[in-house]
Amino acid sequence: MIKKKFVLILLLCVFIIPNKSISQDSQSEENFDLELTKKTLTKEINKLLKETGIPSISISLIKDDTIVWADAFGYANVKKQVPATSATIYHTGSNFKFVTATAIMQLAEAGKLDLDDPVNKYLDESAIADLSNEGTPVTIRHLLSHHSGLKGPIEMIPIWKRMLPRTLEEVASEISAEEPPGINFKYCNHCFALLGLVIEKVSGQSYQDYIVENILKPLRIQSEGPLVPTPGMIEELALPYTIVNNQPFPEYQIRFDVFPAGDMYLTVPEIANFLIAQLNGGLFQGQSILSSESIAEMQKAQFGSYYGLGTGVINIDDEKFLLHTGALPGFSTAFKVGTSSKTGVYIASNSGGVHDALVSIGDLSLKLLSGEKNAGPLPSFVKMEFEEINLPVKVLEKYTGEYEIRSELIFAISLEDKQLYAQLTGQPKLELFPYEEDRFFYKTASAQIGFNFEKGKVTSLTLYQKHREIEAKKIE
Repeated sequence: MIKKKFVLILLLCVFIIPNKSISQDSQSEENFDLELTKKTLTKEINKLLKETGIPSISISLIKDDTIVWADAFGYANVKKQVPATSATIYHTGSNFKFVTATAIMQLAEAGKLDLDDPVNKYLDESAIADLSNEGTPVTIRHLLSHHSGLKGPIEMIPIWKRMLPRTLEEVASEISAEEPPGINFKYCNHCFALLGLVIEKVSGQSYQDYIVENILKPLRIQSEGPLVPTPGMIEELALPYTIVNNQPFPEYQIRFDVFPAGDMYLTVPEIANFLIAQLNGGLFQGQSILSSESIAEMQKAQFGSYYGLGTGVINIDDEKFLLHTGALPGFSTAFKVGTSSKTGVYIASNSGGVHDALVSIGDLSLKLLSGEKNAGPLPSFVKMEFEEINLPVKVLEKYTGEYEIRSELIFAISLEDKQLYAQLTGQPKLELFPYEEDRFFYKTASAQIGFNFEKGKVTSLTLYQKHREIEAKKIE
């Protein structure tokens, strides 16, 4: 069984540090210029592909209840130079958590479950080991918002390896409580596997059948196989790649055992249809997938965090944004939508580890949608190459601890099996690799971390990301 140590399905609320520079208040809807938007984004995306080696990017822009522009650039298959189109199918990654959450909300509306019920009420023989004996059972709301306190293994298997991933029941049997629920945000892919199991047990349908019938079809999405692509869909799939020295190299296609967390395949405009419903009280072209009350509940930050029910939620000035990213080997995806302006963007690439570029394209798109005339250009995303060195464990141990950027935003630096990791509040744990004794780089992101000393002791770290330097003081 292959276990990838880089990020599996990634939540990335505007990458590492939320960007507070985007506001749409000062712009008028009448200022939106579609032709300028298309021209600007076409230029910037083509430049990005040429500089970085990213094989392809597909994008859809949303305004009110319409996709105002959808296009694709580059190649779905690099060797054969098969052009990507808006009909090209990409792996969704964790953006599909929003869809799984919507299915749960539909069942709640139908009176078949309650968000604040213990999840074990619906799992029967697949009940999990939580802290119910201490009066703190894990509820469905805890799972949807990543506040469950649970831990469990997740695994990926290359499609061509003759092994099957674990079933949802097998995943549930290996989940256990790490801490009481409702306290800390900890991103949890296996929690959405439990939610998928709840959907199956409560609805009496397979997860895929329920999603297709109750969400995709009302959204005019023709796919019959988001989880298990049909033979016709296979012909439209983008192949996965990884970027090395600004060149694309083929990546393994994989299956993910916790598939309701985001192991799905759809086109970019199809996901955009789903986001349109989220921006319009559950309505898409006269069809309702959810009530406006349930939509509002999903878009409400839970337990004081930056996450709602299946989506990231942040407020910038007077605008609430819903956002998420997704990642699996060979694929990166991202969406960001403004609930007041009813504008948004969904973007996908068949390259892993390029979220910083996708997020920047998304932010540029929102500026153009809001009517900005002089938005852009984007910075260069040519990858800096670092030569990894080996450091003794005693050196690495000096850097472990917690570093505070601001209140409730902490970098946790840990050492596991001689490997240093960094984890920002609400985000997955990522490996750090040394290129100097006190300087480290990510292999899955364009960011580096340097540790700072006073009188021989580590007192802070500095995050270097996209021409910014962000300091975090050591607090533990």
